[in-house]
Amino acid sequence: MKEKTYKKFLPVLAVAFLLWPISLAAQGHFEFGFHYSSWSLDILKNLIEDGINEVVEDSLKDEIVKSIMEDRPGIQEIDYTQNISFDSGGNNWGFELRWYPKGQEGSFSLGLSIEKSAMRISLPELSVNLTLLDTDSGKTGNFQGDASGANFEMNPLSFHLHFRWDIVPRWKIRPFFTFGFGVADMNTVLNDSLLDVSFTGIATIEGEEPDVYDESVTKTLQEIKEEAEAEGDDFFIPPVLPFFQLNFGLKGEITPNLYILLETGIFNGFILRAGISIRL
Repeated sequence: MKEKTYKKFLPVLAVAFLLWPISLAAQGHFEFGFHYSSWSLDILKNLIEDGINEVVEDSLKDEIVKSIMEDRPGIQEIDYTQNISFDSGGNNWGFELRWYPKGQEGSFSLGLSIEKSAMRISLPELSVNLTLLDTDSGKTGNFQGDASGANFEMNPLSFHLHFRWDIVPRWKIRPFFTFGFGVADMNTVLNDSLLDVSFTGIATIEGEEPDVYDESVTKTLQEIKEEAEAEGDDFFIPPVLPFFQLNFGLKGEITPNLYILLETGIFNGFILRAGISIRL
């Protein structure tokens, strides 16, 4: 029942985008805008390190063990540790429709937008260490490796509702701040999110010559989730990807009907944004 109800949610938002201007056309004035942003998650990395560690571990550990098992079918993992650091970057662009209920002199406005984001997390440092047991021979061993070119990317399409206040609307250049929230369909994000990792490592079994492994892993978040659940692991992902937005900026009047906007703030990370808007 919950899944059926959720599937109706995004179409309702789409209908709202179409009906909202019609219902309010007789009041205030509208602005239509386009914006482009650079995006980074670095300021929030302490909050998501555990999640990134889990995603990488669930995917990378299994691939390493599978590679070793091709040579030694009786191999088992006893312990696994990894050290990871990450950087982030990406972009965002979107279209928005904004309504000023008090017209040209009004400060408050209500906006709806459609946003397309590319959120990339790179892993410049990723090392792994496995303790192994060969059940056929009873010998213990170890695998040490380093990953290179590791990247995780999401490309969500999201729908947003936001509230803006222009400070002193009569000024040609006026400050403003925006507060809002949005959601993206997580089912789409699962299949569109990609983990790409290449790793090189050495497996050493007690009393034997070491073996060198050079592998690469490319998986969607959906594939990682299915593999974790097949092994009985709890890999919870919410039905929607929520967004929180809090921006501060400047709005400059080029002509009475054309504006340029520069802003910075939080958009599930840190953004620097530039945009234009046209009064309809």
